[in-house]
Amino acid sequence: MLYPLAGLMKIRDFRVDAARKAMQAAEIRLRAAQEERLARERELERYKVWRKEEVERRYQSIMDRILNQDEIEAFKAGLSSLAEEELAREEALREADRALEEARKNAQTARDGWLLANREREKIDYHHENWQKAQAVEAGRREDLEQEEFKPLLFETGGDDHFS
Repeated sequence: MLYPLAGLMKIRDFRVDAARKAMQAAEIRLRAAQEERLARERELERYKVWRKEEVERRYQSIMDRILNQDEIEAFKAGLSSLAEEELAREEALREADRALEEARKNAQTARDGWLLANREREKIDYHHENWQKAQAVEAGRREDLEQEEFKPLLFETGGDDHFS
């Protein structure tokens, strides 16, 4: 006999597969966000080291020189642009942190969805197993009934002894 919930089993299989694919995609995005965050952090650290060296080089280049007001303003503007660039890289790192946190949440949500889909599928599997057992019991009962219907009849051969 065909399992009456076979269609539902197919739907649950489809949902488990879709949830698995969503989870895998979310994990890929999570790994990419982790790599992006690490890259931004490294970039910021390299820039801080470079900036410190660059500021020192720039100060060394103007030592023992007489500068007019425009040159001093240009020098300050150059130092200010270096600081602004560092701030921009810090903001990029904060944005990467936010993206990473969002990717973690999405990955957890996808994992939870996959686990839920699996639990729903397991419920159908459990029901299917019980249904199969019940079908086997019913088949055995029907077979026993058929055997009872075809018991050979004992005929009397004469006399009072039925089993002579």
